[in-house]
Amino acid sequence: MTDHPLPAAVPPSRSGAAGRPGAGGWLFGPGATRAEQVFAWLAAAAGLAAVGVAALDLDWSWWQVLVAAVLVVDLAGGVVANGLDSAKRFYHGPPPAHLRATGRFLHHPVGFAAVHVQPIAIGLLFAGGVWWWGTLWWAVALAGTVLVNRLPAHLARPAALLVVTGTVFAAPAVPGPDGFWWLPAVLTLKLVLAHAVPEGPRRTQDASIIATTSTVGRTSPNVR
Repeated sequence: MTDHPLPAAVPPSRSGAAGRPGAGGWLFGPGATRAEQVFAWLAAAAGLAAVGVAALDLDWSWWQVLVAAVLVVDLAGGVVANGLDSAKRFYHGPPPAHLRATGRFLHHPVGFAAVHVQPIAIGLLFAGGVWWWGTLWWAVALAGTVLVNRLPAHLARPAALLVVTGTVFAAPAVPGPDGFWWLPAVLTLKLVLAHAVPEGPRRTQDASIIATTSTVGRTSPNVR
């Protein structure tokens, strides 16, 4: 698997004591601002509200409601949290030196995606849908992550967008557990688009080109 190198212009992540990221570092990346974290929690709250409304029309037991709530907070909030610059710096930079084998596995985008077996659990615990529904969407998210991780950095985002778009169109054709129509799209949004895509390596270069072009346009009005 090919890791995408971070651009030189991106500052190194800030870690906690003794270089350890802490729980917040694993969620948002070390150095995430309070405002950035609020947006992630707002996304989680929106997902929680949507599932809560849907649950009113479903014959779920209390534990199923709890499982669905935990799942949607993790996935919906994770779409925003994993897309933050702080998360990109942490997960796409070198793993902290203190991490052991398990931590290094989770730090890698493919390892991170592989442990997201929630669709498989949902397929087993909730009624409705074909038996292989959960395995299918877990495999799609994992395969999409592997694809993005192997491509050159400038193709990572287009490939991720292709995976998410394909999932959105394909998901309705595969019967799923009642109340989880949203899961395939949100899962790929979190793992493939938000998490697996590195920060743009040409951000500073592109900004310089735009600034130079703008300057030329202002100082050379006769140029057509």
